[in-house]
Amino acid sequence: MREFFKTIFRGDGVLWIMILLLFVISSLEMFSAISQVAYKGDNHLAPFIGHVRYLALGAFVMLIFHHISYQKIRWFYLFLLPTSFVLLVITPFIGVEINGAVRAIKIIGFEFQPIELAKWSVVLFLSDILARYQNHANKIPDKPFWWMIGVLAVICVLIAMQNLSTAVILFGIGMIMMFVGRVGLGRISLVCAGALVVCMLIFGLSKVIPDQYLPDRMKSGTWEKRITELFEENSQDASTKTYVIDDDNRQIMNSKIAIAKGKYPCGPGNSSQRDYLPLAFSDFIYAILIEEYGIVGAALTMLLYLAILFRAGMIAYKSDTAYPAILVIGLSLLIVVQAWISMAVTAHLGPVTGQPLPLISRGGTSILLTCIYLGIILSVSQYVKDIKKGNGKNIVTASNDAENENPKTEEV
Repeated sequence: MREFFKTIFRGDGVLWIMILLLFVISSLEMFSAISQVAYKGDNHLAPFIGHVRYLALGAFVMLIFHHISYQKIRWFYLFLLPTSFVLLVITPFIGVEINGAVRAIKIIGFEFQPIELAKWSVVLFLSDILARYQNHANKIPDKPFWWMIGVLAVICVLIAMQNLSTAVILFGIGMIMMFVGRVGLGRISLVCAGALVVCMLIFGLSKVIPDQYLPDRMKSGTWEKRITELFEENSQDASTKTYVIDDDNRQIMNSKIAIAKGKYPCGPGNSSQRDYLPLAFSDFIYAILIEEYGIVGAALTMLLYLAILFRAGMIAYKSDTAYPAILVIGLSLLIVVQAWISMAVTAHLGPVTGQPLPLISRGGTSILLTCIYLGIILSVSQYVKDIKKGNGKNIVTASNDAENENPKTEEV
Protein backbone atom coordinates (compact mmCIF):
# COMPACT_ATOMS: atom_id res chain seq x y z
CA MET A 1 0.00 0.00 0.00
CA ARG A 2 2.85 2.36 0.85
CA GLU A 3 4.45 1.77 -2.53
CA PHE A 4 1.12 2.41 -4.23
CA PHE A 5 0.79 5.83 -2.57
CA LYS A 6 4.41 6.60 -3.41
CA THR A 7 3.68 5.85 -7.05
CA ILE A 8 0.52 7.95 -7.19
CA PHE A 9 1.58 10.87 -4.97
CA ARG A 10 5.04 11.62 -6.28
CA GLY A 11 7.11 14.71 -5.66
CA ASP A 12 7.43 16.91 -2.57
CA GLY A 13 5.65 15.20 0.34
CA VAL A 14 5.47 18.37 2.45
CA LEU A 15 3.82 20.22 -0.42
CA TRP A 16 1.22 17.45 -0.71
CA ILE A 17 0.36 17.85 2.99
CA MET A 18 -0.08 21.62 2.61
CA ILE A 19 -2.35 21.14 -0.41
CA LEU A 20 -4.44 18.58 1.51
CA LEU A 21 -4.85 21.01 4.41
CA LEU A 22 -6.00 23.76 2.04
CA PHE A 23 -8.55 21.35 0.53
CA VAL A 24 -9.88 20.56 4.01
CA ILE A 25 -10.10 24.26 4.97
CA SER A 26 -11.81 25.02 1.67
CA SER A 27 -14.48 22.35 2.21
CA LEU A 28 -15.17 23.39 5.81
CA GLU A 29 -15.36 27.11 5.07
CA MET A 30 -17.44 26.76 1.92
CA PHE A 31 -20.01 24.69 3.82
CA SER A 32 -20.42 27.66 6.16
CA ALA A 33 -19.91 30.65 3.85
CA ILE A 34 -22.20 29.47 1.04
CA SER A 35 -25.41 30.22 3.00
CA GLN A 36 -26.39 33.30 0.94
CA VAL A 37 -26.27 31.33 -2.30
CA ALA A 38 -27.87 28.25 -0.75
CA TYR A 39 -30.94 30.17 0.48
CA LYS A 40 -31.67 31.34 -3.07
CA GLY A 41 -31.92 27.80 -4.45
CA ASP A 42 -34.25 24.87 -3.92
CA ASN A 43 -31.41 22.56 -2.85
CA HIS A 44 -29.45 24.18 -0.03
CA LEU A 45 -26.57 21.71 -0.40
CA ALA A 46 -26.20 22.17 -4.17
CA PRO A 47 -23.66 25.08 -4.01
CA PHE A 48 -21.49 23.22 -1.50
CA ILE A 49 -21.64 19.99 -3.52
CA GLY A 50 -20.73 21.97 -6.63
CA HIS A 51 -17.68 23.39 -4.87
CA VAL A 52 -16.58 19.95 -3.67
CA ARG A 53 -16.95 18.63 -7.23
CA TYR A 54 -14.59 21.33 -8.47
CA LEU A 55 -12.12 20.43 -5.72
CA ALA A 56 -12.32 16.75 -6.72
CA LEU A 57 -11.89 17.63 -10.40
CA GLY A 58 -9.00 19.92 -9.49
CA ALA A 59 -7.34 17.13 -7.51
CA PHE A 60 -7.71 14.80 -10.51
CA VAL A 61 -6.23 17.41 -12.88
CA MET A 62 -3.39 18.03 -10.42
CA LEU A 63 -2.58 14.31 -10.34
CA ILE A 64 -2.47 14.22 -14.14
CA PHE A 65 -0.18 17.23 -14.46
CA HIS A 66 2.18 16.11 -11.72
CA HIS A 67 2.72 12.84 -13.62
CA ILE A 68 3.54 14.75 -16.82
CA SER A 69 7.11 15.94 -17.29
CA TYR A 70 7.29 19.71 -17.00
CA GLN A 71 9.20 19.76 -20.31
CA LYS A 72 6.14 18.44 -22.14
CA ILE A 73 4.16 21.41 -20.82
CA ARG A 74 6.81 23.89 -21.93
CA TRP A 75 5.31 24.61 -25.34
CA PHE A 76 1.69 24.87 -24.20
CA TYR A 77 1.91 28.66 -24.42
CA LEU A 78 2.16 28.47 -28.22
CA PHE A 79 -1.52 27.53 -28.14
CA LEU A 80 -2.59 29.08 -24.83
CA LEU A 81 -1.25 32.59 -25.47
CA PRO A 82 -3.12 33.33 -28.73
CA THR A 83 -6.20 31.56 -27.35
CA SER A 84 -6.10 33.74 -24.23
CA PHE A 85 -5.70 36.85 -26.36
CA VAL A 86 -8.79 36.05 -28.44
CA LEU A 87 -10.88 35.10 -25.40
CA LEU A 88 -9.91 38.27 -23.52
CA VAL A 89 -10.89 40.39 -26.53
CA ILE A 90 -14.31 38.79 -27.01
CA THR A 91 -15.26 38.36 -23.33
CA PRO A 92 -16.66 41.92 -22.90
CA PHE A 93 -18.96 41.30 -25.88
CA ILE A 94 -20.19 37.73 -25.32
CA GLY A 95 -19.34 37.16 -21.66
CA VAL A 96 -21.69 36.61 -18.74
CA GLU A 97 -21.87 38.78 -15.64
CA ILE A 98 -20.54 37.35 -12.37
CA ASN A 99 -20.73 39.41 -9.17
CA GLY A 100 -21.31 42.61 -11.15
CA ALA A 101 -18.49 42.13 -13.67
CA VAL A 102 -18.34 40.54 -17.15
CA ARG A 103 -15.32 38.26 -16.82
CA ALA A 104 -16.53 34.82 -17.87
CA ILE A 105 -17.60 33.02 -21.02
CA LYS A 106 -20.23 30.31 -20.85
CA ILE A 107 -19.10 27.13 -22.63
CA ILE A 108 -21.46 24.12 -22.52
CA GLY A 109 -22.98 25.37 -19.28
CA PHE A 110 -19.57 25.96 -17.70
CA GLU A 111 -18.54 29.51 -16.80
CA PHE A 112 -14.90 29.90 -17.78
CA GLN A 113 -12.76 32.94 -16.93
CA PRO A 114 -10.15 33.63 -19.66
CA ILE A 115 -8.11 35.76 -17.24
CA GLU A 116 -6.99 32.63 -15.39
CA LEU A 117 -5.85 31.00 -18.63
CA ALA A 118 -4.00 34.17 -19.63
CA LYS A 119 -2.05 34.24 -16.35
CA TRP A 120 -0.85 30.66 -16.88
CA SER A 121 0.11 31.24 -20.51
CA VAL A 122 2.13 34.37 -19.63
CA VAL A 123 4.12 32.52 -16.95
CA LEU A 124 4.86 29.65 -19.37
CA PHE A 125 5.92 32.13 -22.06
CA LEU A 126 8.21 34.19 -19.81
CA SER A 127 9.79 31.06 -18.31
CA ASP A 128 10.66 29.70 -21.74
CA ILE A 129 12.12 32.92 -23.16
CA LEU A 130 14.11 33.73 -20.01
CA ALA A 131 15.53 30.20 -19.82
CA ARG A 132 16.72 30.26 -23.43
CA TYR A 133 19.22 33.06 -22.83
CA GLN A 134 20.75 32.16 -19.46
CA ASN A 135 24.14 31.42 -21.00
CA HIS A 136 24.20 34.44 -23.30
CA ALA A 137 27.58 36.19 -23.18
CA ASN A 138 26.47 39.54 -21.80
CA LYS A 139 22.74 39.87 -21.27
CA ILE A 140 19.40 38.82 -22.68
CA PRO A 141 19.34 40.36 -26.17
CA ASP A 142 17.10 43.34 -26.84
CA LYS A 143 14.78 41.54 -29.26
CA PRO A 144 13.58 38.75 -26.91
CA PHE A 145 13.53 41.16 -23.98
CA TRP A 146 11.20 43.63 -25.67
CA TRP A 147 9.21 40.74 -27.11
CA MET A 148 8.55 39.60 -23.52
CA ILE A 149 7.62 43.12 -22.44
CA GLY A 150 5.29 43.53 -25.42
CA VAL A 151 3.40 40.30 -24.79
CA LEU A 152 3.16 41.00 -21.05
CA ALA A 153 1.92 44.55 -21.71
CA VAL A 154 -0.76 43.49 -24.22
CA ILE A 155 -2.15 40.75 -21.96
CA CYS A 156 -2.10 43.03 -18.90
CA VAL A 157 -3.96 45.79 -20.77
CA LEU A 158 -6.65 43.34 -21.88
CA ILE A 159 -6.97 41.97 -18.34
CA ALA A 160 -7.11 45.51 -16.91
CA MET A 161 -10.25 46.18 -18.94
CA GLN A 162 -11.96 43.50 -16.83
CA ASN A 163 -9.95 43.37 -13.59
CA LEU A 164 -7.36 46.07 -12.93
CA SER A 165 -5.91 44.50 -9.78
CA THR A 166 -5.22 41.19 -11.55
CA ALA A 167 -3.39 43.05 -14.32
CA VAL A 168 -1.19 44.83 -11.76
CA ILE A 169 -0.46 41.55 -9.96
CA LEU A 170 0.46 39.75 -13.18
CA PHE A 171 2.73 42.63 -14.27
CA GLY A 172 4.49 42.56 -10.88
CA ILE A 173 4.99 38.79 -11.05
CA GLY A 174 6.37 39.18 -14.57
CA MET A 175 8.96 41.67 -13.28
CA ILE A 176 9.96 39.32 -10.45
CA MET A 177 10.36 36.45 -12.92
CA MET A 178 12.60 38.63 -15.08
CA PHE A 179 14.72 39.48 -12.05
CA VAL A 180 15.04 35.78 -11.22
CA GLY A 181 15.83 35.17 -14.90
CA ARG A 182 18.85 37.51 -14.68
CA VAL A 183 17.36 40.55 -16.39
CA GLY A 184 19.27 43.56 -15.09
CA LEU A 185 17.67 45.86 -12.52
CA GLY A 186 18.25 48.81 -14.85
CA ARG A 187 16.01 47.30 -17.51
CA ILE A 188 13.37 46.28 -14.99
CA SER A 189 13.37 49.76 -13.44
CA LEU A 190 13.02 51.32 -16.89
CA VAL A 191 10.00 49.13 -17.69
CA CYS A 192 8.37 49.82 -14.30
CA ALA A 193 8.91 53.56 -14.73
CA GLY A 194 7.40 53.41 -18.21
CA ALA A 195 4.42 51.45 -16.91
CA LEU A 196 3.90 54.03 -14.14
CA VAL A 197 3.93 56.88 -16.67
CA VAL A 198 1.40 55.06 -18.86
CA CYS A 199 -0.85 54.42 -15.85
CA MET A 200 -0.71 58.11 -14.91
CA LEU A 201 -1.63 59.10 -18.47
CA ILE A 202 -4.54 56.62 -18.51
CA PHE A 203 -5.69 57.92 -15.11
CA GLY A 204 -5.55 61.48 -16.44
CA LEU A 205 -7.54 60.54 -19.53
CA SER A 206 -10.13 58.71 -17.43
CA LYS A 207 -10.74 61.97 -15.58
CA VAL A 208 -11.49 63.68 -18.90
CA ILE A 209 -13.40 60.96 -20.75
CA PRO A 210 -17.06 60.66 -19.64
CA ASP A 211 -17.76 57.60 -17.47
CA GLN A 212 -20.32 56.18 -19.89
CA TYR A 213 -17.52 55.46 -22.37
CA LEU A 214 -15.35 53.59 -19.86
CA PRO A 215 -15.65 50.10 -18.31
CA ASP A 216 -16.54 50.21 -14.61
CA ARG A 217 -13.14 48.80 -13.65
CA MET A 218 -11.33 51.57 -15.57
CA LYS A 219 -13.24 54.54 -14.14
CA SER A 220 -10.93 56.74 -12.09
CA GLY A 221 -13.66 57.45 -9.57
CA THR A 222 -13.97 53.78 -8.63
CA TRP A 223 -10.37 53.42 -7.46
CA GLU A 224 -10.17 56.96 -6.11
CA LYS A 225 -13.10 56.20 -3.84
CA ARG A 226 -11.69 52.86 -2.67
CA ILE A 227 -8.26 54.28 -1.84
CA THR A 228 -9.66 57.42 -0.19
CA GLU A 229 -12.02 55.36 1.99
CA LEU A 230 -9.14 53.08 2.98
CA PHE A 231 -6.90 55.90 4.23
CA GLU A 232 -9.72 57.90 5.81
CA GLU A 233 -10.96 54.84 7.67
CA ASN A 234 -7.51 53.91 8.98
CA SER A 235 -6.67 57.49 10.00
CA GLN A 236 -9.70 58.00 12.24
CA ASP A 237 -9.59 57.49 15.98
CA ALA A 238 -11.46 54.29 16.83
CA SER A 239 -12.80 55.76 20.10
CA THR A 240 -14.57 58.63 18.34
CA LYS A 241 -15.46 56.90 15.11
CA THR A 242 -19.11 56.48 14.12
CA TYR A 243 -19.88 53.33 12.17
CA VAL A 244 -22.65 53.48 9.58
CA ILE A 245 -23.14 50.52 7.26
CA ASP A 246 -24.37 51.43 3.80
CA ASP A 247 -24.16 49.98 0.30
CA ASP A 248 -20.73 51.49 -0.28
CA ASN A 249 -19.00 50.03 2.78
CA ARG A 250 -21.12 46.94 3.42
CA GLN A 251 -18.34 44.51 2.47
CA ILE A 252 -15.61 46.11 4.53
CA MET A 253 -17.77 46.82 7.61
CA ASN A 254 -19.22 43.31 7.80
CA SER A 255 -15.75 41.90 7.20
CA LYS A 256 -14.44 43.92 10.15
CA ILE A 257 -17.28 42.70 12.35
CA ALA A 258 -16.51 39.09 11.41
CA ILE A 259 -12.81 39.58 12.20
CA ALA A 260 -13.64 41.26 15.52
CA LYS A 261 -15.83 38.32 16.48
CA GLY A 262 -12.86 36.07 15.81
CA LYS A 263 -11.47 37.11 19.19
CA TYR A 264 -13.88 34.50 20.56
CA PRO A 265 -14.09 31.89 17.74
CA CYS A 266 -17.56 30.47 17.24
CA GLY A 267 -16.41 27.21 15.65
CA PRO A 268 -17.01 25.64 12.23
CA GLY A 269 -20.38 26.37 10.65
CA ASN A 270 -21.45 28.87 13.33
CA SER A 271 -20.63 32.16 11.62
CA SER A 272 -23.30 34.84 11.90
CA GLN A 273 -21.73 37.36 9.52
CA ARG A 274 -21.90 34.95 6.58
CA ASP A 275 -25.54 36.01 6.13
CA TYR A 276 -24.66 39.71 5.94
CA LEU A 277 -21.23 39.83 4.30
CA PRO A 278 -21.45 40.12 0.48
CA LEU A 279 -19.27 37.55 -1.32
CA ALA A 280 -18.59 35.73 1.94
CA PHE A 281 -17.99 32.61 -0.18
CA SER A 282 -15.49 34.34 -2.46
CA ASP A 283 -13.46 37.53 -1.95
CA PHE A 284 -14.16 37.76 1.80
CA ILE A 285 -14.11 34.12 2.85
CA TYR A 286 -11.01 34.80 4.98
CA ALA A 287 -13.15 36.96 7.29
CA ILE A 288 -15.55 34.06 7.89
CA LEU A 289 -12.58 31.78 8.53
CA ILE A 290 -11.29 34.18 11.21
CA GLU A 291 -14.74 34.47 12.80
CA GLU A 292 -15.04 30.69 13.11
CA TYR A 293 -11.44 29.69 13.91
CA GLY A 294 -9.94 32.85 15.36
CA ILE A 295 -6.32 33.89 15.13
CA VAL A 296 -5.18 30.25 15.04
CA GLY A 297 -7.11 29.50 11.86
CA ALA A 298 -6.06 32.81 10.30
CA ALA A 299 -2.38 32.22 11.09
CA LEU A 300 -2.47 28.60 9.92
CA THR A 301 -3.98 29.57 6.56
CA MET A 302 -1.46 32.37 6.09
CA LEU A 303 1.44 30.05 6.98
CA LEU A 304 0.22 27.42 4.51
CA TYR A 305 0.53 29.89 1.63
CA LEU A 306 3.91 31.09 2.89
CA ALA A 307 5.05 27.49 3.15
CA ILE A 308 4.01 26.83 -0.47
CA LEU A 309 6.22 29.73 -1.59
CA PHE A 310 9.07 28.49 0.61
CA ARG A 311 8.86 24.93 -0.75
CA ALA A 312 8.68 26.27 -4.30
CA GLY A 313 11.82 28.30 -3.61
CA MET A 314 13.59 25.19 -2.34
CA ILE A 315 12.54 23.24 -5.44
CA ALA A 316 13.78 26.05 -7.69
CA TYR A 317 17.07 26.25 -5.79
CA LYS A 318 17.71 22.51 -6.18
CA SER A 319 16.90 22.50 -9.89
CA ASP A 320 19.91 22.07 -12.17
CA THR A 321 18.50 24.17 -15.04
CA ALA A 322 16.85 27.57 -15.30
CA TYR A 323 13.54 26.71 -16.95
CA PRO A 324 12.00 24.63 -14.11
CA ALA A 325 13.36 27.08 -11.52
CA ILE A 326 11.82 30.15 -13.16
CA LEU A 327 8.60 28.26 -13.93
CA VAL A 328 8.14 27.12 -10.31
CA ILE A 329 8.79 30.63 -8.97
CA GLY A 330 6.27 32.15 -11.40
CA LEU A 331 3.52 29.63 -10.70
CA SER A 332 3.95 29.77 -6.93
CA LEU A 333 3.81 33.58 -7.02
CA LEU A 334 0.52 33.43 -8.94
CA ILE A 335 -0.96 31.52 -6.01
CA VAL A 336 0.71 33.17 -3.03
CA VAL A 337 0.63 36.84 -4.09
CA GLN A 338 -3.10 36.57 -4.83
CA ALA A 339 -3.63 34.92 -1.44
CA TRP A 340 -1.72 37.66 0.39
CA ILE A 341 -3.67 40.41 -1.35
CA SER A 342 -7.00 38.68 -0.69
CA MET A 343 -6.19 38.35 3.02
CA ALA A 344 -4.92 41.94 3.22
CA VAL A 345 -8.10 43.31 1.64
CA THR A 346 -10.22 41.28 4.05
CA ALA A 347 -8.31 42.83 6.96
CA HIS A 348 -8.78 46.28 5.36
CA LEU A 349 -5.03 46.69 4.78
CA GLY A 350 -5.64 47.49 1.12
CA PRO A 351 -8.42 48.71 -1.20
CA VAL A 352 -11.06 46.21 -2.34
CA THR A 353 -9.62 44.37 -5.36
CA GLY A 354 -11.89 41.38 -5.99
CA GLN A 355 -9.18 38.75 -5.50
CA PRO A 356 -10.47 35.38 -4.25
CA LEU A 357 -8.46 33.17 -1.89
CA PRO A 358 -6.85 30.45 -4.06
CA LEU A 359 -8.28 26.93 -3.53
CA ILE A 360 -10.50 28.15 -0.69
CA SER A 361 -12.86 30.65 -2.34
CA ARG A 362 -15.65 29.57 -4.64
CA GLY A 363 -14.80 29.60 -8.36
CA GLY A 364 -14.37 26.65 -10.71
CA THR A 365 -11.85 28.19 -13.13
CA SER A 366 -9.66 29.50 -10.32
CA ILE A 367 -9.65 26.13 -8.53
CA LEU A 368 -8.80 24.16 -11.68
CA LEU A 369 -5.99 26.48 -12.77
CA THR A 370 -4.53 26.65 -9.25
CA CYS A 371 -4.49 22.84 -9.18
CA ILE A 372 -2.71 22.83 -12.56
CA TYR A 373 -0.07 25.20 -11.14
CA LEU A 374 0.43 22.93 -8.14
CA GLY A 375 0.56 19.84 -10.36
CA ILE A 376 3.37 21.37 -12.43
CA ILE A 377 5.28 22.40 -9.28
CA LEU A 378 4.96 18.82 -7.99
CA SER A 379 6.20 17.52 -11.36
CA VAL A 380 9.32 19.68 -11.07
CA SER A 381 9.81 18.55 -7.46
CA GLN A 382 9.83 14.93 -8.64
CA TYR A 383 12.40 15.84 -11.29
CA VAL A 384 14.56 17.40 -8.55
CA LYS A 385 14.19 14.22 -6.48
CA ASP A 386 15.32 12.13 -9.45
CA ILE A 387 18.37 14.35 -9.88
CA LYS A 388 19.25 13.91 -6.20
CA LYS A 389 18.97 10.13 -6.56
CA GLY A 390 21.22 10.25 -9.62
CA ASN A 391 18.65 8.94 -12.09
CA GLY A 392 17.20 12.24 -13.29
CA LYS A 393 17.10 12.79 -17.03
CA ASN A 394 18.42 16.07 -18.36
CA ILE A 395 16.00 16.45 -21.21
CA VAL A 396 16.83 20.07 -21.89
CA THR A 397 18.00 20.47 -25.45
CA ALA A 398 20.51 22.98 -26.76
CA SER A 399 17.84 24.72 -28.81
CA ASN A 400 15.61 25.11 -25.77
CA ASP A 401 17.86 26.16 -22.92
CA ALA A 402 21.30 26.62 -24.43
CA GLU A 403 22.30 23.58 -22.31
CA ASN A 404 23.41 23.55 -18.69
CA GLU A 405 21.80 26.87 -17.87
CA ASN A 406 22.13 27.89 -14.24
CA PRO A 407 19.38 29.89 -12.50
CA LYS A 408 21.80 30.92 -9.79
CA THR A 409 24.29 32.51 -12.17
CA GLU A 410 25.34 36.05 -11.30
CA GLU A 411 23.04 38.69 -12.78
CA VAL A 412 24.32 40.43 -15.90
